[in-house]
Parts: sequence; structure tokens; C-alpha cells
Amino acid sequence: MDAQPLSPVGEAAVSRFAEQVFAHLGRTDQRRWARAYLQGLLAAPGRKSLANLAASLATGPAEAATVSLSLQQFINGSPWDWRPARRVLAELVAGPRPVRAWTAALAVVPKRGDQVVGVHRRFDPAIGRIVKCQVASGLFVATDRDAVPVDWSLLLDPSWTDDPQRRARARIPEDTAPHPAGELLVGMVDRLAADHPVAPLVVGLDAADDPIRLAAALARRSVPYLLEVRGGQAVRPVLQATTGRHGRVHQGAVPAESLFPRWRSRTTAGTVTALRGTPVLPPGPVAAPASGSSAAPVHRLWARCDDDSGPRRYWLTDLAEDAPGVLALLDAASATRSTVDRLGSDFGLLDFSGRSYTGWHHHMTLVSAAYALGRDLAVRVGGSTGSTGSTGSSLRDSA
Repeated sequence: MDAQPLSPVGEAAVSRFAEQVFAHLGRTDQRRWARAYLQGLLAAPGRKSLANLAASLATGPAEAATVSLSLQQFINGSPWDWRPARRVLAELVAGPRPVRAWTAALAVVPKRGDQVVGVHRRFDPAIGRIVKCQVASGLFVATDRDAVPVDWSLLLDPSWTDDPQRRARARIPEDTAPHPAGELLVGMVDRLAADHPVAPLVVGLDAADDPIRLAAALARRSVPYLLEVRGGQAVRPVLQATTGRHGRVHQGAVPAESLFPRWRSRTTAGTVTALRGTPVLPPGPVAAPASGSSAAPVHRLWARCDDDSGPRRYWLTDLAEDAPGVLALLDAASATRSTVDRLGSDFGLLDFSGRSYTGWHHHMTLVSAAYALGRDLAVRVGGSTGSTGSTGSSLRDSA
């Protein structure tokens, strides 16, 4: 399929948006190539390889080869800082619409070779087998419209951090350690909260290998959460006392799925949706009850099943929400997964093949910016009365 060049309206939208997000870049050529890479992500058909991006920007094969080398240098060779761009992106996303939540999800990116930065072998629950892949932890700003990525972290196993030669080739900073996904997410929450002091809740979809530990870390920061947990995850239920003093008693940890032994869904307007909750103790050590209280703080475990015979999903939260409120928040989690899927199919999430750690962060920053622009953010912020399509396709239409 041939490249579809952007219309003058589309190019103007890209330029306005790039000027905002990448204004911190010190050199004119860096800002020019940031704009070009962003435009290529929107205009290039199919896989967003450097060659395809360059072909969508150039007028012929000779120029495409030169453009490809320049894009390669900008993404993998240039040492520019990606963090200011992500801060601006978060501000632009959160500005026009109320923020419902910060949401989190993992992106598993299959890879074939061993040299792409961060590649390792990992079990992928989505397909039920071990794959060679990169794993990215993403933080998103969810509005009533969708969820937009504003920060990313790359999971690195010890094979990357403990090998001095491999670390040097990938240009992995000396202070970068192989943290689990939950710790990487907490770091991203801390960075976003530094710029947005009033932290909304965090809704996590497959956000951590150990969601209980992640929940405890968020609770210590007074960040409310709704996190998906596995059915076999150990939780500590709270039972209402039926005799003696009024209050709550608890038993030892049990699998989450054991707290919902019987299940019968109610059908409303032809749709079967069941959501049931039960009180559990908060993660981490049980704190002493507050003065004058006989009860420890209580969190809640929710189970959801959309079919009487279908699989259940479990969510742990410290929110005092009823079932409709939780369902509304789960919509934000669903929107986040949809965003991850579209980032892979339309915006190049799956297509980075470089060996540079900084290059990966550069690419993911531009992928996030392309998604934000493609969803009509840039046109509205730039003051135009035009409108782009949800994937940026209408930016390719004639003016």
C-alpha cells in the first residue's frame, strides 16, 4: 500500500502540536525531526518502521534513504530528554476534559531477536505461553472519552542490567535497575503527582506481577486505587461477627476466588452483568484500630462476571464505591486496554527495533504524542475549528 501524505490541514495540526510538546528541544533540527517522526507515525501505512516512516515523508527512494538515516539518528543516537515532552503531553490531555482516573496497563511486545533493548522471555497470560518480548508499563490519563498514554517504563531483567557490555551497548543508565512492573508504575505515579498534586485514583489492568504489593505502595501514598488481581491471589477476608461484641473479625488469607462460591447473574435489558463485592483487610500489615474504634480499616474485593458460566475477574480497592460506581471505573480500564491495542495496530507501539534504551523512550514518547494528536487533541488545543478522525486518518484527507 502506498503512503498517504497528510493534507495541508493535517500538516498544520502536526506542526502546532509538535511545537507544544517538543518546545524543550534545544536545536532546530531536533524539533524538525520530532515533527517529521510524528507526521510519519500518522501518515505511514502498515508497520511503522524507519523505512516506512521515511517513505511517507520523502518524494523518492534517494530522499527516503537520507530521511531514514536522519530519523535513526534522532531516535537512537540523539541524547535528548523525553521527560519534558511527556509532562506537556499530560497537561494537554488533562486540560480540555475532567480526568476520571490515572490508569495503568502492561504492553507485551513480541520480538524475534536478542538485541532489541529489554527483550527477554516471559509468560504472556493473553496467549497462555512463554514468549520472547519487550514488556512496557504504561500510565494513562483517562477522561470520559478515552485513555491517553502519558508515561512509559521498560521492564529490564538482570540479563540487561548485570552485563556491563550489554548495558553499555544499549546505553542503559547506571542508576537503572531491574524493578518489577508495580514498582515502575509507582515511580510513574510519583512523577505525574509531582506535576499534578491532587492525584486522582489509579485503576490498574494487569498492571503488576504483585498487585497486593502495588496496592500497599499506593495506599502509603494516599493514592486511591482499583487494581485487578488474579483469582488465586491471597486476600484476607473480613467477616461480620454474629455474636459477642459488635465489630469485625477476620480469618487468614484465602484465594480471592474462594470468597465468591455461588454465582447467579441478573439480566438487565438483555445484558448479563454481575458485580459482587465483599470486605477484605487492606494489603500490608494490619494497622492498629483508630482510637475509639474496634475495627481495622476495610477495603473491598469485587468480582465481575458477564456470563453465568464465563470467567470471573477480580478487583481490589480502597474506594467506598457501590457497584455502579465500580462499573464506571472499570470502563476506564477497558478504554485503556483498547488504547494499548490501537497503539499497536495504528501508532507503532509494536514496531521499535532499536538497541538503545533512550531510543525506546524517544519512540514511545512520539507514539504517545501521535495517539493524542490522532484523537483530535491537537486540533482543539491549536484553536482550529477542524476535526481529525479517531486514528488520525482524516488528517490524510484533502483540505
